[in-house]
Amino acid sequence: MTKRQVFHSVPKGDGWVVKKGGEVVSNHRTQKASEAAAVKAGHRAQDSGGLGQAVLHKSDGTIREERTYGNDPRTIKG
Repeated sequence: MTKRQVFHSVPKGDGWVVKKGGEVVSNHRTQKASEAAAVKAGHRAQDSGGLGQAVLHKSDGTIREERTYGNDPRTIKG
């Protein structure tokens, strides 16, 4: 089973960062740039044959949106 790579775009200080597994992988001046980097990282995970996810946070730190890339093997009734 392929492990999903999750990238969070979160505020930090006076800027924004992208985190993977709690570690900062990139720093950005704007929310827009951070979100674009998280989405790009999620697509890279998918392109390498895995699963990727971008979790986009609001400026207060709460989750605004989640985007999943790749063939998610879970089946959820809903």
